[in-house]
Amino acid sequence: MKRITAIILVLLMCVLAVGCSKNGEEIPEGMQLSSLDGEPFKLYVPEGSWTVNMQSGISGAYHAGIDNVYVSARYYTPSDAEMTLDAYVASVTEDYSKALELFDLKSNAPAVLGGRDAKELIYTAKHDSTDYTFRQLTTKHNGDFIVLTFYCPTEVYEDRKADFDSIVEVFALCDKSDVNAEVVTDKKTPAGMKIASADNLEYRLYVPMSWVCDADSGKSEAYYSESGKPHVSVTSYSPDGEITAAEYFAECEKEYKKSLSGYELLSSVERQVAGKSAISYTYRVKYGEMQVKLMQTVFVYSGLVYSFTYTALEDSFDAHMDDVTAMLDSFTFR
Repeated sequence: MKRITAIILVLLMCVLAVGCSKNGEEIPEGMQLSSLDGEPFKLYVPEGSWTVNMQSGISGAYHAGIDNVYVSARYYTPSDAEMTLDAYVASVTEDYSKALELFDLKSNAPAVLGGRDAKELIYTAKHDSTDYTFRQLTTKHNGDFIVLTFYCPTEVYEDRKADFDSIVEVFALCDKSDVNAEVVTDKKTPAGMKIASADNLEYRLYVPMSWVCDADSGKSEAYYSESGKPHVSVTSYSPDGEITAAEYFAECEKEYKKSLSGYELLSSVERQVAGKSAISYTYRVKYGEMQVKLMQTVFVYSGLVYSFTYTALEDSFDAHMDDVTAMLDSFTFR
């Protein structure tokens, strides 16, 4: 089982993975880029003391030496394009007051974020018996609300304020972009889909045209362009002997319980993938203050174990399930 554990530890890194790169842009001295490609902002965090952490599709980082000190940045596109910054901040403040235990608003004041007028909320709340302080800056940029959030245990907040000040100082706004690679298809590609897997692999992963992928990257993965970037990936594992899908996931789950915060298995459903018996395991984990939901579909073919994993923020997980089902239904071996 040692080889299984080693593979699973790698899977833990890619099960929530979304591709990111620095694209050659100039990075402020002493900082490192901690935002995903295509976001309408650039988030930089201090080198050394902070660890970049974007595995769930959220631009963010955590302090390397102190537990539960996080920074994250997200954007939201309102359904009402005329919604004002004040109205948005009032709305989320009300939501926080209902959802967070012992929510206490300390400050709601004008601020500046990325050179634009912003609102800064400072509030406290309790989670898992620990008191936390949150500092959140919000601005409106090109129709989107950009939200930068820092939080940590209240007892270390004063010591970490300088870190957050430095992050706010270099935070930059930019244009959203989706750099989609050349569309690759074959004679078997379903209508409205494209290939997201390399040509030298023994299988074909097809994804809808609306998903972003690069078949020449060597990775079998794709994401949907929205805040949080819903993501799919395919990995394979060669066991020492025979193993079933259920046995493989049981080993995965042992590591998930130890390594993924708030891991909770929600369901397991039998299905067919490429004519093979498969099991889809749906579970949730925590990423900072956010809930992430995953569906890992496991099946065995020609002695190899395959994992097709779909990841999204919990509040957008169901919205993309039709696309994910189409990917699983069209998955094939060559």
